[in-house]
Amino acid sequence: MKHESRFGQFVAGRSRPLMAMIEVTNRCNMACPVCFSDANHSYNEPPLGKIRLYMERLLEITEIPIPLQISGGEPTLRKDLPEIVALAKSLGYSHIELITNGIAISQRPDLLQRLKLRGLSAVYLQFDGLKRETYLKLRARDMTEVRRKAIEAARQSALCCTLAVTVARGINDSEIGDVVRFGIDNIDTVRAINFQSATRFNGRFELAEHHSGYSLSELVNLIETQTGVPAASFRSEHMGHPFCNAMSLVYLVNGKLEPLFNYINRDLISDFLGGNGHEKILDLFCGKREFFRRHLSRPKGWKMMAKAAPIFGRNPITLLSTKQILLFAKSFMDYPCLDPERVNRCCYGITGERGVFSLCAFNNLYRFPDRTFDAPTETYWRAGKDD
Repeated sequence: MKHESRFGQFVAGRSRPLMAMIEVTNRCNMACPVCFSDANHSYNEPPLGKIRLYMERLLEITEIPIPLQISGGEPTLRKDLPEIVALAKSLGYSHIELITNGIAISQRPDLLQRLKLRGLSAVYLQFDGLKRETYLKLRARDMTEVRRKAIEAARQSALCCTLAVTVARGINDSEIGDVVRFGIDNIDTVRAINFQSATRFNGRFELAEHHSGYSLSELVNLIETQTGVPAASFRSEHMGHPFCNAMSLVYLVNGKLEPLFNYINRDLISDFLGGNGHEKILDLFCGKREFFRRHLSRPKGWKMMAKAAPIFGRNPITLLSTKQILLFAKSFMDYPCLDPERVNRCCYGITGERGVFSLCAFNNLYRFPDRTFDAPTETYWRAGKDD
């Protein structure tokens, strides 16, 4: 019997995400004015057996383990979080991130060490800026000290950290440069910074409408204006739709930010990525040593890295000792902007009771069935317009 998929659903053999999250609770110890999952709206905490099912379902779609983010609500509220991390590790997930607001790990630094021993790879920390006023508006409380303590806990546990910045117009969009400079100051621990647009999902959005809706190009231009990292150095190849995601790999050389893709053109990148670009991008996410060992140490890799001599000199192996930070930009879609072509090329999934879905499709259409609009028709999905 032919499997009929829903709009935005990943199906084995047809599409697969580059990264996915699993929500293990919707309980939270905060009540943020902006929360795409509307945490604490109702009680939902799948037992360990269900979580195994959701993780296995994701593996059926991806065929190979991809980076997995454990999310909520606030996942650190689960007492069995170490068992959840260990379960993911036992199923073959080699890169496991904890999405967190940082409260628990700032209060109990030993928690990260316990999770690391069970298989945790990294921390994905909610980090909206450096100003008290920013957190009062976006999180309803001052989180500046919590964030700093959380990063220190990651440092003490030798875990890398990604800063997740929700960019809201007129609230924290002027802090992008400061956040990048903070990341550089903590580059021993901060591996990446992800700037994502504040979006009016079907969750909780208690800000005025004009605070939402940054497009990808606007985000990238803000980064350029405030950091000097050129917009042209951001790439979207093998990262879903070009309106959704972009990345710049930046190295710190003699105190200066040097974007790798300033020196390597798109054709050379495409030739290097080839038919298994998905796999190479995954290895880049999971650590530069693995990326070098599997890809850059081969002839195509050496050819590409030779173009980056201004950064690494004539020996690309110095890549391993050069400090780097990944800058991401992500533009989510709310319902009026839910473009079928973008959904069909989505690279960021969420696995759960209903299956594995594009995050934007899930948040707009399936997370709260009583609040949702109808999904676009199949014709609209395929053609990109409603007949």
